[in-house]
Amino acid sequence: MRALFVTGTDTGVGKTTVSGAIVAALRARGLDVGVMKPVETGCPLRHGKLHPPDAHHLRAIAGVLDDMSLVCPFPYESPVAPAVAAPLEGIPVDLDVIEGAFRTLEGRHEALVVEGAGGVMVPLDDRHTILDLIRRLGASAVVVARAELGTINHTVLTVNALRSAGVPVAGVILNHSDALGSDASVETNAAQIAHWTGVPIWGSFPHLLAPDPATLIAAAEGTLDLEAIARAFEGPSDQRAEALEALDKRLLWHPFTQMADFEQEPAVIIAEADGSTLVDTYGQRYLDGHSSLWVNIHGHRHPAINRAISDQLTRLDHSTMLGLGNVRAIELAERLVAIAPPGLTRVFYSDNGSTAVEAALKMAFQYWRQQGNSKRTRFAALGGAYHGDTLGSVSVGGIDTFHQAFKPLLFEVERVVGPDCYRCPLGKTYPSCETACLGDLERVFAERGDELAGLVLEPLIQGASGMKAMPPGYLKRARELCDRHDVFLILDEVATGFGRTGRMFACENEGVVPDMMAVAKGLTGGYLPLAATLTTDRVYEGFLGSYNELKTFFHGHSYTGNPIACAAAIASLQVFEDERTLERLAPKIAYLEKRLNGLLSLPHVGDVRQRGFIAGIELVRDRATKEPYDWSEKIGLKVCQEARERGAMLRPIGNVLVVMPPLAIADDDLAKLMDIVTESIEAVTGRP
Repeated sequence: MRALFVTGTDTGVGKTTVSGAIVAALRARGLDVGVMKPVETGCPLRHGKLHPPDAHHLRAIAGVLDDMSLVCPFPYESPVAPAVAAPLEGIPVDLDVIEGAFRTLEGRHEALVVEGAGGVMVPLDDRHTILDLIRRLGASAVVVARAELGTINHTVLTVNALRSAGVPVAGVILNHSDALGSDASVETNAAQIAHWTGVPIWGSFPHLLAPDPATLIAAAEGTLDLEAIARAFEGPSDQRAEALEALDKRLLWHPFTQMADFEQEPAVIIAEADGSTLVDTYGQRYLDGHSSLWVNIHGHRHPAINRAISDQLTRLDHSTMLGLGNVRAIELAERLVAIAPPGLTRVFYSDNGSTAVEAALKMAFQYWRQQGNSKRTRFAALGGAYHGDTLGSVSVGGIDTFHQAFKPLLFEVERVVGPDCYRCPLGKTYPSCETACLGDLERVFAERGDELAGLVLEPLIQGASGMKAMPPGYLKRARELCDRHDVFLILDEVATGFGRTGRMFACENEGVVPDMMAVAKGLTGGYLPLAATLTTDRVYEGFLGSYNELKTFFHGHSYTGNPIACAAAIASLQVFEDERTLERLAPKIAYLEKRLNGLLSLPHVGDVRQRGFIAGIELVRDRATKEPYDWSEKIGLKVCQEARERGAMLRPIGNVLVVMPPLAIADDDLAKLMDIVTESIEAVTGRP
C-alpha cells in the first residue's frame, strides 16, 4: 500500500480534520491506516515534554499505539515555520530521521496518512521545504483547500508546484464548504479547480468543531469519495504488473538484450523513481547503480529540472532549427561554451551520443574537402572503442562483439592498439612499460598522418570495452601528435562528460582541448535525449561561403535543439552550480576508491578500474593467470541479478561490473550500494 501526504494551500485550512476523517472512515471500512505528522510547531509543554496536539489527535482517531517519536519525530514549541523554530530550539529537522520513521510505520500498516505543516513551500531548513519531504517519502499528495473566494488560485498554484517537483497529486478536498452558506465562489470552486488542474475533486467537507470519530466518519461517508481515496492508496496491483510484463515480452524489442533469454526470465518494469532510487511495478525499490545507463546526474525527479521542463511546456514545445533559432537552444549554447575547454566556441545539436560523434566525423571529413585537401579522408581510432550505433560511429568503434556483423557496411579506419593496463596487448606492465601503447599511435601518425582527417578517442576511460583506463599522459600525447600533424582531435565525452571523472569534462584532467567534442547522456541530467558537438571557429569558418558553393553542413535532425530538452539541460547545469556538485563529489570519489580497493581481497576480482565516479570491476576465474570466465557462464549477469535481489540495479559488460551511480547519490546510499556489490560478488563467485 502507498502513503497519502495531506498538504494544504496554506496553514489553517483544516488538514488535520480532513486527515482524521480519511483515517477514521477507512479504518471503519476495515483498512489498517497508520498516521504521521512529521513536523509540528506551536506544541505546548505538558509534564516536561512537548505535546503535538495535531499528531496526538490523529493517533487517537486512528486508535494506533505507535510511539509518538515515530508519529511526530520533530515537535517544536515555537509557533513559527519549522525552519525558524528548529534553530531557536537547537534541534534541526533531519529528513533521514523522518524517512526512517516513515518506513517503519509503512511496514506496520496497510496504508499511511501523513499530514504536512502548512503549505508545500513551508521551509524545513535552509535547503528543504515540505515539498522536498513529500518527494523524499515518495508519497502521493492530497491538497486540502478552504472553500472560499481565492481558493482556485491557491489550489492551482499548489498543484502546479507539486507536479513541477514530480509529485503525483491524487485528489483535492475542499474544506469548510458550508461555512459561507451558498456563496457563489463555494458553488463553483470544485468545477473550476478540476478544470484547471485535471485533478479529481474528492469532495467538499463540512465545517466541524472538535469532531469525534463517529462525527468524522459520518461526514466523510456523506461528502467524500471514499472509494477513490481507498484506490489512491493502492500501488500497482500484481495483476496489472503481470499484464505489463506479458505485454513487454509480446511487443517490445530491448536494446543490447538477448530476447530469447529475456522472454524466459522475470522482467523488471520500472514505474517510478526518486533521487537515486528506482521503483518497479510491484513496489520493489532499487538503488540506481548505473545511473540508468550512465545518464542520470542529480538524481531522478530533481525539482529544479522538473520546474524547468514544466515552465518550458507553457512556452514552446518545439520549433525547427533549420534556419530558425529558439530561446532555450541559444541560452544552452552560451552555457556550454562557457564551461567547455577554451576554444570550443560553436555548438551543433543532435539527439544522442551516436549522432553527436557522427556529426563530428562528417564535419571533419567535409572540412578537409572544402579546404582543397582531398587526401585527408581517413580516421584513426582505438581498438576496444565504442562511439555509438550509427554506421559512422560504428566504423570508428572497435568492439567485435557489437560491430563485427556490420563490417561490410563500414568504412575503414586506422586501428590503433588501445591501452589496457590489466591485459596489456604488448605484454608489458604499467608503469615500467613507459606507456609503450603510445608507440602504435605514434606509428600510425608517422605513416599516415597526412591522410588523417581526425583521431577519435574516449578520454581517460573506454567505457563499453569494459572500463579500460588510459595511463596518465596518453591523452596529452595524442593531442601533441594531432597538433604536429594537423589532425583534428575528436573527443567522445558522451559517457565521461558532466562530472563523471570529477571534472566537468574528462579532458580537463590532462589540460587537453579537442578540436571537436561530443556530449550527450548527462547533458540534460538524464531527463531527455539531447546531444551536442562542440567545435572551434576554425572548423565553423571552413563551412562559410556563398550559397551556390554548397559548403553548407547538410546534416541535422527534426528535433535538433528541442527547447524542452534544452531547458532541462540549462537547469541541470544550474544545479551543478547551486549544489556545488563537483565539490561535493570529491569525498564520494575517495570513498568509492577505498571500497573498490577492498574488493581486491575477493579471490575472483581480478582488477578494479576507476576514473572519478566511473568504475569497472573485472571478475576472473583465476586471478593469478587472469583467466576469464567464459561468456556462456554469464558471471557478470548473475552478479547483477543477485544485486537486484538485494536492492540495487547494475549492468555488466561481459565479466566487468560497471558501477556508475548518480553524482548526487547520498553517502549512505553509496555505502549501501557498495555493500550490495560486495555481497553479490561473494554470493556468485564464492567468499574468500
